[in-house]
Amino acid sequence: MNKAVNNNGLNGEAIRVENLKVAYENNVIIEDLSLSLPKGKISIIIGGNGCGKSTLLKTISRINKPVKGDIFIHGKNIKNIKQKDIAKEVAFLPQGPVCPNGLTVRQLVAYGRFPHQKMIGGLNSHDKEVIDWAIEQTGLRDFTDREIENLSGGQRQRAWIA
Repeated sequence: MNKAVNNNGLNGEAIRVENLKVAYENNVIIEDLSLSLPKGKISIIIGGNGCGKSTLLKTISRINKPVKGDIFIHGKNIKNIKQKDIAKEVAFLPQGPVCPNGLTVRQLVAYGRFPHQKMIGGLNSHDKEVIDWAIEQTGLRDFTDREIENLSGGQRQRAWIA
């Protein structure tokens, strides 16, 4: 994956990647990639199997560490941002997410509030409102207490998005 479309949006950049190189051991997956993803726009990454699309997304979300290059989220270099703060701005949903058996939709969605919580105290009333909102927005209200493994594939994906 050597080239990317540079989308300069009117609202500025949400994500900017400069001179990115990513490798798994000696296997270089991305070499010298630069791109800009605008705020408030939908951007699509298209490419063949194994060309580095998921690797790019994992690197932007700081799951993978680049060999070289810089990644900026809202103008801030992710090297200088705490992981918890990145998790407030970026979410990565893998192609085949796995969760423990017995976990309900509400419990899974509640995990998404972790970056927003303080060290002690658990979920507050605002967190619970946000969880209810996310469940409602993804059309899962009737499945709130259902275990993830008992959902259809599409319902599971919506639960992860929530």
